[in-house]
Amino acid sequence: CQGGETKYGISKKAYPNLDIKNLTLQQAKQIYYNDYWLKSKADKMPPRLALIHFDTAVNAGVRTAGKLLQRALNRQGFNLTVDGIVGPKTLDAIKKADLDRLLADYTIERSKYYLRTKNKRYLRGWLNRSISVYEFASRYTAVVLAGLAFGLLFGYILKKGV
Repeated sequence: CQGGETKYGISKKAYPNLDIKNLTLQQAKQIYYNDYWLKSKADKMPPRLALIHFDTAVNAGVRTAGKLLQRALNRQGFNLTVDGIVGPKTLDAIKKADLDRLLADYTIERSKYYLRTKNKRYLRGWLNRSISVYEFASRYTAVVLAGLAFGLLFGYILKKGV
């Protein structure tokens, strides 16, 4: 694993001052919620998009997730600055976007990002993860409600071990 000692997907590399060995599931959920769900602004997005965006933030970083989202929105002609900051302009564009197309475009941008990485060791897994999360978000549209989106994806991450 790239992050060294890891538990619940939380790595010592990302959290050097955290006692990973004794990390509880509740602590891991709180880290995911504070450092990825809220910081990525997933809580301000439609649930299906929030699922993909949150997973991208966990896997590639909050700023990278923001850039990929902005690139996906720009495919619909929004002309956003691709700076990774999900602010009022990006959130407004999300409201105006064709959501189904945005989910597909985000997955394309995410896959292109993985293809451009220098370390190809995990490429198949990253691409599979990107497609799996897209399929998950698409399949569970009737189930995913705003208050359940984070919990559902966190459960998915733990189940898949991604």
